[in-house]
Amino acid sequence: MADTVVAAALVPGMPQLLAKSPAPSWADLRAGVEQVGEDFREAGVDTVLLMSTQWFTVLGHQFQLDPNPRGERMDENWYAYDYGRISYDLQVDTDLAERWVGLTADRGLQARRTRYDGFPIDTGTVTIANLLDPGRRFRYAMVSCNLYAEVDNIATLGETGVAAAAAAGRRVGVVVVSGLSAGLIQRWIEPSEDGIATPGQDKWNRRILDALVRGDVKEALDLRESFAREAAADSQFRALAFLLGAGVLDQPGELLSYGPIWGTGAAVVRWRPTTSR
Repeated sequence: MADTVVAAALVPGMPQLLAKSPAPSWADLRAGVEQVGEDFREAGVDTVLLMSTQWFTVLGHQFQLDPNPRGERMDENWYAYDYGRISYDLQVDTDLAERWVGLTADRGLQARRTRYDGFPIDTGTVTIANLLDPGRRFRYAMVSCNLYAEVDNIATLGETGVAAAAAAGRRVGVVVVSGLSAGLIQRWIEPSEDGIATPGQDKWNRRILDALVRGDVKEALDLRESFAREAAADSQFRALAFLLGAGVLDQPGELLSYGPIWGTGAAVVRWRPTTSR
């Protein structure tokens, strides 16, 4: 499967990245996501294999099978801002997704197909799709993030996703849409006032990012539970397990940007497997 995953990234999914008058950190993070999109195009990505922590489920794992989800997302938290309504028009790789469902079920996990008009595609996915792929060149294969799944099961989703892509002959870019620390500022702020909620959360964010940049998989995994507890990490940082299962974490990442989004921690980290082989 060495030629299947040709690029990968950890990206944030809060809609402030789309703001017309962004904070400096929002602009830097947006530029990082746009750079990942450039990487994907240069690497010849066919399909983006994506898990967003904002598409969360509690029973099993859902896979998007609508070939063309489209519409407007009105974010339930930020609807009053210019970035609170996000148009989207996605192309789904249904062949890969069907294979992914089958391989996941074969591993003993509950795999459910999702296809109906008006399904509420999450804010994280549509935010990133707008920045990663403004020309709509990529197809997507998307799985939900089960809030109660064992970490090993999330890793299995990454593994079966890559296996499905290999079977379908796809070159994929693996993307996890996830924040870091989740200390959301509970009041209205000017963008210029933004900052990580606490020094402790900033310290933990930097510690986990340092492990990823060094390619120290063991340290990153060992830190995950403490990071989740001490920094209230987004979805207990399950994104790490998905990247592990997809075979991404066996080499150093590159930190493109790090900073706050309304008090939370956010980063863009990229991996470019084809450059290291």
